[in-house]
Amino acid sequence: MHAPLRLLLPLLISVHLNAADTSGGPVDLGATSPLRTGTVLREKREVRVQEGKGRMQKANSANDFFCRFVQSVNLVRRLLGADTEEMQVREMVCELINYNGTAPPPAEQAAPLVGKVLRLRKSDGRWKCTMVGGKPSAEQQKFLNDLAFTRLLLEIPEACLLNQTRKPGETWKVSINESGGKDYGAVVAKDIECTLAAMDERPDGALATVHIVGSFTMERPMNYLSRIEVAFDITLVRRLSDMLDVSTKISGSLKNTAQVNDADGKPAQLILELPYTLVRTQAIERK
Repeated sequence: MHAPLRLLLPLLISVHLNAADTSGGPVDLGATSPLRTGTVLREKREVRVQEGKGRMQKANSANDFFCRFVQSVNLVRRLLGADTEEMQVREMVCELINYNGTAPPPAEQAAPLVGKVLRLRKSDGRWKCTMVGGKPSAEQQKFLNDLAFTRLLLEIPEACLLNQTRKPGETWKVSINESGGKDYGAVVAKDIECTLAAMDERPDGALATVHIVGSFTMERPMNYLSRIEVAFDITLVRRLSDMLDVSTKISGSLKNTAQVNDADGKPAQLILELPYTLVRTQAIERK
């Protein structure tokens, strides 16, 4: 249940330092980011799954259930390069409940990564989250996998906007596939459509609102014996002076089909259908 059930974004792509043209002319959405190594970001995110559906399919029987998932995180992130960052987990609460009938009352608890320092690194096209100064427990490792999967999901809008110069109101299609086949852990995306929905001039610079819809599949995400299918609807607000996505909202559905062992240790198939939302804000910590 902990696999990619937990979903679920940071987007530090790029732009020149010149002021953006908000008069209706072309807008550079994805040049090189001016954010330097050592930049500190404060990020808050929340992932929710309400009334997800699950089925444990055994050889001669099936058990249906509902599930609810909540994860709220408060992070301080220090950029260590294009593909590496250090994260301090200031707050992290989580709830994961399976139930039948009426939904139980909320029972959110502090996660075992609170107070820990983590290292998030991309290697060979895959994100991995590790704990600094110690070996994680099995429970902590599940939460580390959550954070790595979320970072992977957030690469989708990054890839969609890379090297894109578009006019307000313009819609375009992109292809961001990492793999055309069953490369384990790789995103196989389809039907991705982007729209530069609006431009807005604020005291801290020009903001671009971008809407992205599409879907992707993945075999063996985070090395789990499963296959996921994800549909997404993304609205993000990107500040063009530093290419920081100051707010992001992702909603959609995730289907996870996994090979597991049941409570008796016998092979079974677990199928999860999860409507999800993810909301994130981030800001640069000024010295």
